[in-house]
Amino acid sequence: MLLLLMVPARGHDLWLLPPTVLKKDEKATVTAISGSEFPIGDHTPDPAKFAKRRVIQPDGSETAADASGTKDNGGLLSFTPTKPGLYIVAVETTPKLTQLEAAAFNEYLVSDGLFQIFRLRAKAKELDKDAIERYSKSPKVLFRVGDGKDGDPSKPIGLPLEIVPLADPLSRKVGDTLKVRVLFQAKPLANANLGWSHPGDGDTPVGTVRTDARGEALIPIAKGGLMTIRLTHMTRPKAKDYEWESFWTSLTFRLPD
Repeated sequence: MLLLLMVPARGHDLWLLPPTVLKKDEKATVTAISGSEFPIGDHTPDPAKFAKRRVIQPDGSETAADASGTKDNGGLLSFTPTKPGLYIVAVETTPKLTQLEAAAFNEYLVSDGLFQIFRLRAKAKELDKDAIERYSKSPKVLFRVGDGKDGDPSKPIGLPLEIVPLADPLSRKVGDTLKVRVLFQAKPLANANLGWSHPGDGDTPVGTVRTDARGEALIPIAKGGLMTIRLTHMTRPKAKDYEWESFWTSLTFRLPD
């Protein structure tokens, strides 16, 4: 069901945080966090309500994570890794509708770097028009279990909007860069506004960069530990119940300290 909600202009990102204990044949728990300041949660997601809870195993096969309740503002996703190597966990939320007053919608467009949508509204003389938007989120997290080398971090997994690292982010060090590609509906997305954050960076990305014509961009690695890369993309389908549709995604991983 689509829910019609009244929300602030700045929405909540959704991140998946990697497990802190990673051992083969022992339960691993990924935490889904919703908030505006990475990785602090201020809205507790219910993992049982996610449309999909996906686990990509090192051999490329896929299984589903269990919804394991909530704890400390986080939704818990659990599974038991049976193979060493790289794991990718991703979720897809059920689309919802939100209604925003004109000023709040304009602020949201600017804050998320959706300048092309703002310009479109300005050209059509619609900056004073309220908006009904359909939105969904599809974050993913990468982590390694044991010393296994299997698993491909650069293989797309088919999310509606996806940030694909073109090198293993878990092997990046401070001072390196990470090249990523953005895919929207399996095609490279040019001029996408990527932002990145580390814990303690506040409620806005510490830096942003636009993708090139191939949907690619370089992300600097300035700190060790947790890091997330996030993106919002918006289209204008002019459907019966909504005019705008946005797709949110994030890619989270833990760098060597």
